[in-house]
Amino acid sequence: MQSREIQTLKPGDPGYPRLLTEIHSPPEMLYVKGTLLEEDEAAVAIVGTRAATPYGLGVARRLAEDLAGCGITVVSGLAEGIDAAAHEGALRAGGRTIAVVGHGLSRIYPPQHKKLAERIAESGCVVSEFPMEEKPNPWNFPKRNRIIAGLSLGTLVVEAPFKSGALITARYAMEQGREVFAVPGPVSSRQSEGTLALLKDGAKLVCKVEDILEELAPHLKEIVRAGHFEAAGREIPSLKEGSLASLEMTSEEQQVFQAVPVGSGAALETIARATALEPAQLLPVLTGLELRGLVRQAPGRGFSRSN
Repeated sequence: MQSREIQTLKPGDPGYPRLLTEIHSPPEMLYVKGTLLEEDEAAVAIVGTRAATPYGLGVARRLAEDLAGCGITVVSGLAEGIDAAAHEGALRAGGRTIAVVGHGLSRIYPPQHKKLAERIAESGCVVSEFPMEEKPNPWNFPKRNRIIAGLSLGTLVVEAPFKSGALITARYAMEQGREVFAVPGPVSSRQSEGTLALLKDGAKLVCKVEDILEELAPHLKEIVRAGHFEAAGREIPSLKEGSLASLEMTSEEQQVFQAVPVGSGAALETIARATALEPAQLLPVLTGLELRGLVRQAPGRGFSRSN
């Protein structure tokens, strides 16, 4: 990466990320290869172990692709394993991705990711707080993890053993008041030890992109109202409609959701008649919609759509 292409940003400069100003000890200097945009405020970090399993790589790639397809910027650390899969997934969707590195931008590490870094800079940016010639010293990476979490509304850990830098990133996210998500994995897998521990501690379980969008919906709606997506020619249709109901549902869920009224509630029997489903079939669907925050049940008043 040539130094003439690098932008430098300090707190208070136009373009310095607002979310970073909210964390403890924001970087005094950011070196940026590529572009940082206002719309990158709608970002989710995806992190995990370098020694990822095929399962973890596939999940990271798919979730990153789905997030990027919704207009969400994917943040990660350019490392091997989960990080690289997350960047690749976002790029495959034609979305934006940010790589935060623990060294100077003239010393991309690992070296085999130089081409990936160039692709990221073309549709997002590579960011560092370290001077251009700084080596990838081991003690730099925990510091860069606070920036990964700080640039993001939430951090998703896909696979991580107990001793993992991804768990440091998750801890920073918790300390910064950001959301923490984790993907479940086999209890017998060392790579799932950290994610299972996060889930026990209250991290949001993630199996699909909707699990993330539902949790972040209030933050994303504020960003949409601020006009950042429209200004960049991008949008999140389901959030612009003011509801999460248009997120991907099964045909059965869509049928039931359409039968649930807005405002006054409807009895189970009424919804059953409208959908031609037996109550025994209907209840699990309604329960799933309720858990996703799309439907609510008031005692004695039946089911209605959530506001």
